[in-house]
Amino acid sequence: MKVTALDHERLFEPFLDEVDGVLCVSSETTAAEVARLSGPHGLRFPLWLDTMQSLRANTAAGDYASASSRFGPFCDNITGMNWELPDGRVVRVGERVVKSTTGYDLLRFLLGSGDRFGQARDYVLRLRPLCDRDGSFFLTGENGALEQAISRILHGPYLHWFDSVDWLAIQGCVPQLRVTVHCPSAEWKAFADYLSGCAAQHSLNIREEPGSKIGGDGLPDLALKTTPDGVIPLCRELASQNELRCVGLCYTGVVHAYCEEVSGAASKVREIVTRTASRLESNGGDWISRHLTRPIFGEEEDCWVRGLAAEWEAVA
Repeated sequence: MKVTALDHERLFEPFLDEVDGVLCVSSETTAAEVARLSGPHGLRFPLWLDTMQSLRANTAAGDYASASSRFGPFCDNITGMNWELPDGRVVRVGERVVKSTTGYDLLRFLLGSGDRFGQARDYVLRLRPLCDRDGSFFLTGENGALEQAISRILHGPYLHWFDSVDWLAIQGCVPQLRVTVHCPSAEWKAFADYLSGCAAQHSLNIREEPGSKIGGDGLPDLALKTTPDGVIPLCRELASQNELRCVGLCYTGVVHAYCEEVSGAASKVREIVTRTASRLESNGGDWISRHLTRPIFGEEEDCWVRGLAAEWEAVA
């Protein structure tokens, strides 16, 4: 991963490459501006937690969006950045291509470091084909049957063509499975028939809503990485014990939790992290919150982080 000191000839400038499908924009750009730039070229950026918030706010709130079920986490869809160090200097990280070198993925590290080492000034985004139809299918019914339907979808032939496979949980409400599709109109019936057949096999109700629901959930107050088979139990636990609205990203094993009271979000998140963090970490999981800074884990990581900070200081 290339890191280059402040050099305006080396820093990324705003651009759109419709052939390679990459776009460089400010970190303060929102979904509407990205769509305005990329849409006329038949391209889109599908990873949004909240379409009304900036790219920087989206990447700070979590590592995954609903469409990560199809396209992977943010770090796999951001190929380069102009990164502003704490002292105001700017370095270029990454390239215009998806993979430029082997070795340590510094871009992934910086995106997950909060504001410890500065912040992104610009992103180079990996774009995807824009189709002429999208919408969401909502399946409801008996919990056991709904979980069986999820298992069938996650192991079925259409999985990697769905923009999302999400479990929606709110305390006191019937859980729902939301499957979002983005495809050419000519292919829509194939997806609709597949999901209708899945619903019928498991005695579930199904309804269709036009228009994509990707990005409509908002910035989560807490994102927890677990295993795919741990998503639904964790959603149930958080929704029932903490009065949270939860969205479980079934394929990626991520739970997004939303507090109803904004004023008490930080304290509630701290309480949940205290109770669940060690359990998640023991199984290889993690958490991220826009309200809290994740601690450095252990002496070895602390030594590495201090060494990196010294390297930043040494950059000319």
